[in-house]
Amino acid sequence: MNTSRVSTVRTARRNEGVPHLRRSARAGISSLIVAATLGLLTADTLAADARTYTQLNLFGDAYDRVRRAYVEQIPDEFLVRSAINGLLAALDPDSVFLTPQAYQDLLANKVRVYDGLGLEITMSEGVARVVAPIDGGPAAVAGLRTDDLIVDINGTPVFGMNLTETIQALQGAPGTTADLVIVRQGTDAFRRAVTREAVAEPKVAARARGNGGYIRIPYFTPGVLAQLTTAVTDLQKQLGANFEGVVLDLRNTPGGSQEAALQVADAFLTEGLMMSIQGRAEGDSKTFNATPGDILKGAPLVVLVDGGTAGAAEIVAGALKDRGRAITIGMTTFKRGSAQSLVQMGELGYVQLTTGYYVTPKGASIQTDGVVPGTVVEPARVILPEDRFPRRTEATLRGALDIPAGGPAGVQAEAAEVDYQLARAFDLLHALALVNQFAAN
Repeated sequence: MNTSRVSTVRTARRNEGVPHLRRSARAGISSLIVAATLGLLTADTLAADARTYTQLNLFGDAYDRVRRAYVEQIPDEFLVRSAINGLLAALDPDSVFLTPQAYQDLLANKVRVYDGLGLEITMSEGVARVVAPIDGGPAAVAGLRTDDLIVDINGTPVFGMNLTETIQALQGAPGTTADLVIVRQGTDAFRRAVTREAVAEPKVAARARGNGGYIRIPYFTPGVLAQLTTAVTDLQKQLGANFEGVVLDLRNTPGGSQEAALQVADAFLTEGLMMSIQGRAEGDSKTFNATPGDILKGAPLVVLVDGGTAGAAEIVAGALKDRGRAITIGMTTFKRGSAQSLVQMGELGYVQLTTGYYVTPKGASIQTDGVVPGTVVEPARVILPEDRFPRRTEATLRGALDIPAGGPAGVQAEAAEVDYQLARAFDLLHALALVNQFAAN
């Protein structure tokens, strides 16, 4: 579940009458107030570890001290919410606290993850790390890349914000501008002004290339399976008996719905384990198995992955690789493979807590290992050598016919290939098709 990527109401807002509390609550109080977990601790748990009493007494003393002696009077509700936020922030970026309103917004899906800058982020060492920009969104047009670090938003340092606050700072009304300070490996920090937009829902794109099909999934939305099925059907009709298979491009696909990812993996698999979730508590471990039916009917499948392939996209790549259904090519994926559960905390709100890790069919943890492609191909751009001494042909001789520069009518010059990974993927797809044809004959 990728609900932590959805923009929600800021849960640790500065109280109108408390001008200095935000930073101090996060840095001090919120890291100490462990008593927010009291509702989850049983008597047996407390008895099993006497040190727990000492720690809770420490909290009680600190909490009482803050209420009585802090320079300004702080509402108890704000202190408790800040405590919960601090407790969760110490765990991982995906564990967050949702107010009742934020939870309702989440259910209603009022704010889509790709609106605003069209950017998926996570938190890393106190700053925002770009998972990947979404195809066609403002961030992609502005040139933001996977692993870029956003250290400042509109003059406010990101360090000290949690994930929810950072997402809210990045999002805003269409037409407004987010002034970002970016740190990128190998370069000096630079500024980039990005205008926010209402980004159209990312759609599956497909086209024929030679006798193979190219399919790009930019994000795993609820409707992705229907779009994928239509794309495959159209390619099969277009290429007919010459159809050699599909290259599925998941590069810079930052995630989306877990359910949608499993549907896509199931579309190519006929049986067996697709993924499991391994948790510590009873009921948090699950397995997901494929159902009969392969939309490619056994035709070759090559999956392109890179460092921006994350979350839901890693589920698909891991399943297809480990089940032997596809050959993966490219670079190791982002390594974002955790599952979250929602727990209601009385009237205060809900805790979204990481309760499990995604595991591929062969037992690899996506969070730890990512998906390592079977064929490692680094990105490169093919540059044709400069033709300093053109070869003389009949067309260069005196008196030759006047032929247009583009060649005879109806003939188009083939553009130089600039996507090296994609070129190698189609080479591999063609080779697989030839092997299958040879075996069939």
